[in-house]
Amino acid sequence: MKVLSLHSAGHDTGVGYFEDGRLVFAVETERLTRVKHDHRSDIALHHVLAQECVDADGIDLVAVSTPVRSALLRIPDLDEAMRRINAGAPHHRTVCDLLGRRVACVVVSHEVSHAALAAHYAGHEDGTVVLVNEGRGQVTRSSLFRVDAGRLEWVAKDPLPWYGNGFGWTAIGHLLGFGKSPSVAGKVMALGGYGEPDPRIREQLQAVDPQVMHDLELAERVRAELARRPEFNPEFETAAHVVATFQELFTEAVHAVLDRYVLRTDEGVGPIALGGGCALNIVANSALRHAFGRDIAIPPACGDAGHLVGAGIYALTYVLGERAEPVDVYGNGLGEPAAATHETLRAAGLRPVPYDGATVARLLAEGGVVAAVEGAAELGPRALGHRSLLGSPAVPGMRKRMSEKLKQREWYRPLGAVMRSERFAGLYPDGHPSPYMLFEYPLPEGTAPEARHINGTCRIQTVGADQPRLHALLGDFEALTGVPALINTSLNGPGRAIAHTARDVLDDFGSADVDLFVFDDVMARPDATART
Repeated sequence: MKVLSLHSAGHDTGVGYFEDGRLVFAVETERLTRVKHDHRSDIALHHVLAQECVDADGIDLVAVSTPVRSALLRIPDLDEAMRRINAGAPHHRTVCDLLGRRVACVVVSHEVSHAALAAHYAGHEDGTVVLVNEGRGQVTRSSLFRVDAGRLEWVAKDPLPWYGNGFGWTAIGHLLGFGKSPSVAGKVMALGGYGEPDPRIREQLQAVDPQVMHDLELAERVRAELARRPEFNPEFETAAHVVATFQELFTEAVHAVLDRYVLRTDEGVGPIALGGGCALNIVANSALRHAFGRDIAIPPACGDAGHLVGAGIYALTYVLGERAEPVDVYGNGLGEPAAATHETLRAAGLRPVPYDGATVARLLAEGGVVAAVEGAAELGPRALGHRSLLGSPAVPGMRKRMSEKLKQREWYRPLGAVMRSERFAGLYPDGHPSPYMLFEYPLPEGTAPEARHINGTCRIQTVGADQPRLHALLGDFEALTGVPALINTSLNGPGRAIAHTARDVLDDFGSADVDLFVFDDVMARPDATART
């Protein structure tokens, strides 16, 4: 079975291609265009269909999440499909026109696509409770699902209050002057570490009319009313208390809903999975792990970019009854051919030399910054070593250099760190690993100070021997410095999507304060004259 899986409309569009249950190729539109949250899915579709590994003429089924870009896939009964889905149907089976021929099609509800991907990371285990939590889905802002006897059941719609979902995070961001873009929540959440929950703010937030998330005029009136109150002054210190209070309310609300629905047995709490953009909230994720005493399944592409995989997984698993294989996070596009990388470097006046891990580790130990590219990119928004900026967390000023100067982010936003799995196990013997950098951990003072947030935690990625280059680099770096981690942040300049090719990297950082570029098996030092 050959399945084309699309997120065709809205932000963070992309396309995936499955063959016999295996994700063969996938790409997020923004990686091709460098436009963050790009909606132009036709660009990704044409790119995917042009790949040698994709049998464009042999596609048996198209799976597409809602909303659907009708001009891209001509579905004759799209109005009926949307009527059924808006009335609560999880999917609609139909046909569409693709490459001049009629192909079977499954239109998958936005929420269900998220849930299927999250359930996939939980192994589709019976009893799994899946919470999909986001700013806005097709019919809900939050939904509860349960995996039961091979079915994905939709058991609750909008079980969370306004302050328990993504709408609330967007609303708080708008109230504090951050705007309404899909990136707002991530910028706002980091403020919470600098504040403390305030009972006065809590009371006022809880008193907001629950209809606020369904009535935009009411929402604007509430925003204007709160903005006049001194507790909601957008100055940094006040804003930090607002966010800390909101984070507390959010975490409590999510925990309360899951607590009502989780499966309980003599062995403890059953499997839990999270989907939707709110699953990127590492404070809540970590609190839930602790409260339920078990690991929680979260896809690295838990936001809307995950639909390029989720729609196909739902169609395969819950419509066709076929097994979908685990998805490799390093599956966004393909690695750039070596010849193309060499040509880009030569055109920029840079001399490629063979990769040498000892040299890279020594440069990092001496306070250098490395831009690293390896193979296919990561699916989702997290840099996990294949499109990363790396630096020493023990060098004073490194956070400021990497976050504020290179990436031009807000000064208060923390940086994550990457650590070998065996070193992580030594520091956190009872801790669950974090391969996708979706949880925070208390970091002993002095361990990696430039990666330590104001609240004493760090968002850690754990890396095993299955990632040999990064794993070995971490070992070499620790042997030189005694430091068990490296700062790891996404490889993109200000306002741009994560770099995909060597040309993208040089466009963003060719004249910036980066000391070494690594592209798979070669590396190159920047031209010093370009940085002066």
